[in-house]
Amino acid sequence: MGNRLAKIGFALSLALLASCSLGSRQDGFDIGLMLFNQGRFADAIPYLEDATMDNPRDAQAFLYLGRAYISQSKWRQAIAPLRAAFRLSPRDAQQEIVNLIIDAGFAAALNDFRLGDVLDSPRRSKELL
Repeated sequence: MGNRLAKIGFALSLALLASCSLGSRQDGFDIGLMLFNQGRFADAIPYLEDATMDNPRDAQAFLYLGRAYISQSKWRQAIAPLRAAFRLSPRDAQQEIVNLIIDAGFAAALNDFRLGDVLDSPRRSKELL
């Protein structure tokens, strides 16, 4: 009887430990989401990055990570998590993600084009010499 109680106690301890570790993973996403919803995008990014590493099949974590990068004008960094979110999402959510990927790609290209204009301008060229 004592051996059986010990086994049950051990099993319950493992279950409790597993639920705590799963809870902390979810807590990281929840904290990142809370910060994102407060407009604290830079603060949200590390939590959302951790959430994607802890659960690489969590489409929501990738989506919000990509959106946080977009909100920080980090267009190129937004594309990879948005592509992961697209792959992991159900079909009915994919169109919104495609729109975000396109927006990030165009913004990155436009940013590069503008930067090139500044660096290629005659006045800027003289400053660099």
